[in-house]
Amino acid sequence: MRCSRMLLIGGLLLLHACGKSNEPKPETSKSEAATTAEPSVTIENAPFVATIAAKGYRVVQAKRFPAQLAARRATVVVYQSSDGKSGGVLYSQSMPSGPDLVSWHWLFRDAAPDSIQALELNDDGLWDVRVFMKGGKVQDLIQGRAFTFMGPEREGLVALNGESSAPADLWKCFDGDTATVWQTPASGAFIDIPNPFGLGKGELAVRLAGKDRPTKIGLVAGDATQALELAGTSAEQRFKLDPAVMAAPSIRLEIQGAGANVAISELEFR
Repeated sequence: MRCSRMLLIGGLLLLHACGKSNEPKPETSKSEAATTAEPSVTIENAPFVATIAAKGYRVVQAKRFPAQLAARRATVVVYQSSDGKSGGVLYSQSMPSGPDLVSWHWLFRDAAPDSIQALELNDDGLWDVRVFMKGGKVQDLIQGRAFTFMGPEREGLVALNGESSAPADLWKCFDGDTATVWQTPASGAFIDIPNPFGLGKGELAVRLAGKDRPTKIGLVAGDATQALELAGTSAEQRFKLDPAVMAAPSIRLEIQGAGANVAISELEFR
């Protein structure tokens, strides 16, 4: 009798175990699967890490970020100067098997960023950026007001939040949209572009807008100067830059020869 009961219990346990092993496993959602399949990024393998280190900076954060454009993979790299007093953020996008190219680059001369977060800050349907600085300060950057990720990826690593005679609209020079323009009174018109990592190709591309177009750009980069003659056209104009200008940590464009106003629709350094 005891033997029969033991055989019965053993059979029930075996059936229960078989039932558990044959139960379907919960499905992984497509978004979870994509995240799992996405190759990880670390400080050691972050985009541009060698270039950043060669200029005396150090990467303090590198991570995947939302990609603004379809079929792109996006990464943010946060870096600081060796003294911890300044730094910047590089947002890059790439095709899954292509090289990383910069979509936007912020340089902070008077603060050192520690990390970055994507947030919706003004309920306009576009996610924005919050940068957490060393020491506890926060810098909020609003898409469509201070920057855009809609433009093309760039080969150069110049910062796109430089200083100018009309600072609020400077980002419109870099948005990839010729319908938006940076406009300023011609008297004293300038753009100061931070260039912490130097230029690779040493090219400047300019698109002018408006009717009263400037005729010259004077480049001032440390002790180096270079004069560029502009044609009166809205088509893209390309210029080869002198080696001393390419290597300067900051490049100042002094725009000359216009009437009342200066309007530039696109500007790119490579």
